[in-house]
Amino acid sequence: MEGLKRLEALQQAALAVSAARGERVFPELVGALGRILHCELALVGELHGTEVRTLGVHGTDGYRQNFAYPLATTPCGDVVGRSFMVFADGVVERYPHDESLRRFGARGYAGYPLKDGSGAPIGILAILSKQPLVNHELVEAVMKIFAVRAEAEFERRAHEQALAASADQYRSIFNATADSLVLRDAAFRVVDVNPAYEAMSGRRREDAIGRDVLTMSPQSLNEHVRELHSRALTGERVMFESHARRKDGSRFHIETRGVPIRHRGAPHVLYIGRDITERRGAEEALRSSEEQYRAVFNATADALVLRDASFRIVDVNPAYVAMSGYTREEVIGRDRLIAAPRETESIIRKLHARALAGEAVMLETTRVTKAGVHREVELRGVPILFHGEPHVLYIGRDIGERKRAEAALRDSEEQYRSIFNAAADALVLRDDDAHVVDVNAAMTILSGWSREDVIGERRWIFARPEAAELAAAMHRRVIGGETVHFEVQGVRKDGSPIDVEMRAVPMLYRGKPHALGMARDITARKRAEAERDGLEGQLRQAQKMEAIGHLTGGIAHDFNNLLASIMGYVVLAVERAEDPKLGRYLEQALASSRRARDLIQQMLTFSRGQRGSPHVLDLAEAVGRSVKLVRGSIPATLEMRTDLQPDARVLLDPVQLDQVLLNLAINARDAMGETGRLAVHVRPAEALRAVCSSCRQRFAGHFVELSVSDSGPGIAAHVLERMFEPFFTTKEVGRGSGMGLATVHGIVHEHRGHIVVDRGQEGGSRFRVLIPALDEGAPIAASTPQSARLLKRAPLAGRVLVVDDEAPVADFMRELLASWGLDAMATTDPLGALSAFTADPRAYDLVITDQTMPSATGLGLARELLSRRPDLPVILCTGHIDPIAQRELESAGIRALLHKPIEPDELYGLLATHLA
Repeated sequence: MEGLKRLEALQQAALAVSAARGERVFPELVGALGRILHCELALVGELHGTEVRTLGVHGTDGYRQNFAYPLATTPCGDVVGRSFMVFADGVVERYPHDESLRRFGARGYAGYPLKDGSGAPIGILAILSKQPLVNHELVEAVMKIFAVRAEAEFERRAHEQALAASADQYRSIFNATADSLVLRDAAFRVVDVNPAYEAMSGRRREDAIGRDVLTMSPQSLNEHVRELHSRALTGERVMFESHARRKDGSRFHIETRGVPIRHRGAPHVLYIGRDITERRGAEEALRSSEEQYRAVFNATADALVLRDASFRIVDVNPAYVAMSGYTREEVIGRDRLIAAPRETESIIRKLHARALAGEAVMLETTRVTKAGVHREVELRGVPILFHGEPHVLYIGRDIGERKRAEAALRDSEEQYRSIFNAAADALVLRDDDAHVVDVNAAMTILSGWSREDVIGERRWIFARPEAAELAAAMHRRVIGGETVHFEVQGVRKDGSPIDVEMRAVPMLYRGKPHALGMARDITARKRAEAERDGLEGQLRQAQKMEAIGHLTGGIAHDFNNLLASIMGYVVLAVERAEDPKLGRYLEQALASSRRARDLIQQMLTFSRGQRGSPHVLDLAEAVGRSVKLVRGSIPATLEMRTDLQPDARVLLDPVQLDQVLLNLAINARDAMGETGRLAVHVRPAEALRAVCSSCRQRFAGHFVELSVSDSGPGIAAHVLERMFEPFFTTKEVGRGSGMGLATVHGIVHEHRGHIVVDRGQEGGSRFRVLIPALDEGAPIAASTPQSARLLKRAPLAGRVLVVDDEAPVADFMRELLASWGLDAMATTDPLGALSAFTADPRAYDLVITDQTMPSATGLGLARELLSRRPDLPVILCTGHIDPIAQRELESAGIRALLHKPIEPDELYGLLATHLA
């Protein structure tokens, strides 16, 4: 019973491997393997470095998606490239690091290595079972059948890939062929061998080239092979089998076919050798074991026909049925040819007699299928003993694909031409004397030169005349065997410039050294790189400006704290000064402090890019004050004139006005140098119609004009087009950021104004800043507060807590409040202030706190204080320019926000309001 099950399983395996074909051959094979061996998972995979990529997977729920897995830590790693291995049970314990085995719940495992014709590992056939594997011998026999079929499919696909490869044409196919290839000329000398020959024989290509003796066959076959060589030179295909010895002394069996070809115009013979040691071993196994015979017989991908001594067909395999179209029952017992033309029968009968005498025979012939389709077949006859009687096993292989591959080798020149012309890169082929032999269509398009213009010429198609010697030197290096790669800026036929990436490689063309140059247009890429470099420079400049802004903000905060103390004590001194002259001195010091405060405000507004706070200004009066600031920024050798017409009212931020005037004046200074004349004018510009030089828009209306003119050389037309662009500058590196006029543009247009630039006929330039005019009745913003001596303040009552981490500021505030009649307590410790307040929340009527302190913020302190006493008035002070959102102030319960340095009048008003 066990034997019947074994025979049935082998028969099922034979039928399955013969039925599997097409694109799904691998899924069909592993599907049948899983069903026959009753295992939960079967797979066939291809070796890729250190991992396996499956080509077919079968699970208990049907086919699964292919996947890849590493060989390391898996049982497959011990099978690939070695031999069949089976674990009946406990595979998880043997490979504890393979998590996939544990997740699958595997117990039994079997793996069969897949190898190519040279014995090199190419993949694996494996099964996993959740139950122990019982019959090891049956598992091995069945998997061997499927492995033989899978190897044949690998070989067929490899052959297809080799055929599809372009023969750079002949060389690519020649080197990629898995069979050993030896090309001999008419004098029997070796002209070429492929890597498969080197791997099979162990001999280097250099050792074989030029030899006229056999290197892989015994010397006794030398005369016979030379006779076959002569026959092949006349156009006949020949074949012989022999034992051979590798260079290391190991022996193997080889089958060699000789195919007549023409190589470089002369007759040659291409000998295709295949290591058939394994096949011969299989044939011997067939003769020694009928069961082995049956398994291998049915699993073989080649068509097999077994004939007895009387030429009767004893057996055929599924591959024969598939190739011929005849069923097994239709041919068994026939003693004539079934699927071959009648005219070949006498030839095959003679070969049959020779095979019965013990000779292996071979014939290439044509078979006609039952459907009438003609197939080219290689037929080999092998003498065997079957049931103790002499028989001949005929092995038929469809060689139509191989024939086409051989035709592809002969057509390599045409293939070269197709690939050459289809290449997207521009190609130029030159001989060793630099004459142009060929160009492709892409080259004519890229260069503008036609094929007829350049064939036979020695001109360098892209190189400029001054680069001709360099191009010639590069060509000599390539002819010498070196590959070169460089970039060059050349010209097309029409003279237009082009950036080209050039690569030149040495190659043999029609047996002579040539240089193949490949050119690619990189003009757009180079332009993009240049633009990227420019943008990177702009980004670096922007980052530098941002860093300056942060630095300025930090300095201004500290300076504001200093000014707060200075101005506070000056105010106290002014209020107590009895000497009128001393009072005037103190008032002048206070005015200078306020100017320092305004200057810091200008620095912060400029460096932090903040929007302005427009006020109604008399532009003439405001410019008059700004001119004093500008005068300190230009050399004393420059003459400065002003003409400021009063009552020109505009809506403008005075700080940003200073920026506009300062930037225009510095530009004028740089244009003139050390000597010249700078003029500043303010005048009405009513009913004006013009085009803005920066935004290019037409505008009209009533404006007030602020103009800055110089006596310099004037502005070039190309500079005028770009002068308002950010980062554009004509100054030397380090002398300008390119942001001056861009800043002017931004400020002016933020205030709904425009800029008109005039160039004088005799040099010089004039920048006209035009701001919309306001009605004469518009109220002008209040000027700087009056002197503290002139103010009369009523005494205040209440107890105030002052919190500021700067001791001078805290002391000044305490004294100032005390001078107004208040009971003031000052501290530099916000946490201590919170503790004191918590102890007695009703002890203070109002709190004044700084925003930025080491251990707390003013907003945070206010929240803590108000959580203990919600009705407490809190005034927040800050020396930073960064705005605090109104919702933050409201959420913290802040009644008012003051900016340092604090104006006493503003503080007094707030105290009077919140202490009433």
